[in-house]
Amino acid sequence: MKKLLAILLALTLVIGLAACGAKTEDETTTTEPEVTEEITEEVTEDATEPAEGESTEAPEESTEAPEESKEDASKEEETTEEEKKEFNSTDAKEVVEFYNAARKATNPAPKGHQTMALSGEITGDGFIGALLQVLQPAAKSALEKNSKDTDWIPGHDHGDILATDVTSAKATTKDGVTTVELKFKDQVDGPDKSSGPVERGISTLGSIDSALGELGAEITEGRNTVSLTYTDAYLTAKIKDGKIIGGTWHYLVKIFVGNAKGKLGISITLKNLKAAVDYKVVI
Repeated sequence: MKKLLAILLALTLVIGLAACGAKTEDETTTTEPEVTEEITEEVTEDATEPAEGESTEAPEESTEAPEESKEDASKEEETTEEEKKEFNSTDAKEVVEFYNAARKATNPAPKGHQTMALSGEITGDGFIGALLQVLQPAAKSALEKNSKDTDWIPGHDHGDILATDVTSAKATTKDGVTTVELKFKDQVDGPDKSSGPVERGISTLGSIDSALGELGAEITEGRNTVSLTYTDAYLTAKIKDGKIIGGTWHYLVKIFVGNAKGKLGISITLKNLKAAVDYKVVI
C-alpha cells in the first residue's frame, strides 16, 4: 500500500512539473511579440516625430537659373541671330542653293539693262572674209537693237543652277548685303538649243538660228557645221533679306560656221566663219 501511494505521488509530481513547463513555454512565446511590438512602435514614433521646433516641410528647389546663365543664354541668342543674317561660304552647294532661293524669291525683279555687242571682227576663209568686213556694220546694228531694258533675273526660267555647273563659288556678307559670285563651266551647243550650265545660270541665245539672227544672218544649208561656245560666264549678285537687289550676269558666245550657205544681207557661202558676241545684264 505504501509502495502504491509512493508511485501515485511520484506520478502526480511529474505531471505537475510537465504542466508548469508547458505553461512557461506558452507564456514566453506570447510575451515576446508584445515586447517587440512595443519596441517597434517606440522606434517608429521616434523616427517620424520631428524634434521640437524642427520643420517637417522639405526645402523648396529653386527654379530660377543663375544670373550668369541667363546672360550667357542671351549672348548665345544674339550670336545666333547675327549668324542667321550673315552668310559667308565658298562651298559650291551652299552658295548655289542660297542664290537659287534668292532668285526664286525676287519677284518682281529690279529694273536692269541688257547689252549685246560684237566682240572683235567677223572673219572667214577666202574672199568671204573681205565681204564680211563690209557686212560687219549691219551685224553690229542688229545687236544694238537687242540692247534693251529688262525686268527679270537672267536664267530665272531655265531651272535651278546645279553645284556641278560652277567652277567656283563664293558668298560674303557685309552691312547686311550678301554678295554671291559664281563662275560657270563652258557650254558648247550644236545647231539646236541644249541645256547646260550657262543656260541655267544666265540663259543663252538659244538655237543657232536665234544666234545668227542676232547678227542679222541666216543659214539655209549646212546647219550641222555650226557650233556655239559659251565661255567667260559668271554672275555677281547682291542679295538682301533673301532677295536680289542688283548684280551683273555675263558670257561671251563664240559662233563658228564650218561650211554652210546662208544670208548676211546677201546670199553667200560661209566657210570657217567666226564671230563672238558679248552678252551682259546689269541690274
